[in-house]
Amino acid sequence: MSSLPTPSRPPARMAIFWDWLADAVAGIPTTLLVVGVLVLAAAVVVGYLSHDAARKRRAVERVPPVMRPGHSDEELEKSVLERYMAWGVALTLFFAVFFPVYWIYEIGRLEGATQEQYVASVVAGEELYQQNCSECHGENLQGGAAASPYEGDEPWPAPQLNNFVARYSDSENVSDVEQFLYNTIYWGRPGTPMPSWGQNAAGPLTDDELEDVKNFILANQVDETQSEPEETAATGEELYAQNCMRCHGGDLKGWNGTPQRPGHPLTEVFQRHSSAGVLSILRNGIIRSTTAVMPSWQQGYQHRPYADEALVRVVNYLRQRQSAEQLPAGEQQEMSLAEIQAMRESPGQASTGDSGSDGGSASDGQNSGDGGGESGGDGGGESGSDGGGEQGTQDA
Repeated sequence: MSSLPTPSRPPARMAIFWDWLADAVAGIPTTLLVVGVLVLAAAVVVGYLSHDAARKRRAVERVPPVMRPGHSDEELEKSVLERYMAWGVALTLFFAVFFPVYWIYEIGRLEGATQEQYVASVVAGEELYQQNCSECHGENLQGGAAASPYEGDEPWPAPQLNNFVARYSDSENVSDVEQFLYNTIYWGRPGTPMPSWGQNAAGPLTDDELEDVKNFILANQVDETQSEPEETAATGEELYAQNCMRCHGGDLKGWNGTPQRPGHPLTEVFQRHSSAGVLSILRNGIIRSTTAVMPSWQQGYQHRPYADEALVRVVNYLRQRQSAEQLPAGEQQEMSLAEIQAMRESPGQASTGDSGSDGGSASDGQNSGDGGGESGGDGGGESGSDGGGEQGTQDA
């Protein structure tokens, strides 16, 4: 006798229910799920206690509460006390397990939320960078150029930003590279093509948007920088023309010249600084807490840094451009690197101002220090420290 075909059985209802429940739970945020479980547990406990109390009330005559009989001494010392202690133990065990588990979970949740916020910030920063910065600094932060604000000048160099951290991580004048970058973007470089971007500096971006741009730049750093000093045969005049003239002018008059430049006048530089002081400014730049004044030619320089021998040629060129009346005693003749270093080591030989105080303020646009230097700074300019001394001093 042939058997009838066995019909296929429909999926068990419980299996369908559990699949549905798993899908539903998967779409609920974990924090909300934990809160929901706690609320449900609290509701069950409250419901149970209310039901138990109502059941006992029904066994008692409907008399005023103050006239109802209380627990006997035996009940108070045994059943009632045991019940309260049992609830206390149960709740203690529950929280002893719940809090450590939730604390472990919370660490991961906060780290995940922080990472999500950072990724969102970098994405937003990339969009802002491409809209506002890439034209000068390049789409990939590789650097470029901007039109000079001074008629007849060559394009103004805009440094690469993808090695910003590598260039400044070992700088003696920059203690916080991240804040240094933020301040540079915020305040810009007065007198250069780099505008201020912070709203308190008449810029168009909010603090959050500036933070996004900063995060994008820092997220795209390479650990490469041309750290070896460049040996160049260029004369001091050629080095000045290549790196200093755009800020201090061909006549060395800086903001006193026509047109006004952002650099400090260098016509009487040796009355403010000794040769050793000028060399130190060239080495370390002038760094202040809010905005760039003058970038260093060695620490954090946007191209290959110059060796001391090349910087000494600039010092001697500046000496040549001074009149005899502008040169104090001991500064009349050209000096070698060894002579300048000996001057610094000799007590009482450094002239007034070697610790560096020139450079103007962020508001008056006179933000370039003594000794020359390229003024197109990182992210819009290097934020600065008054650097006449060997390590530079930082204005608070």
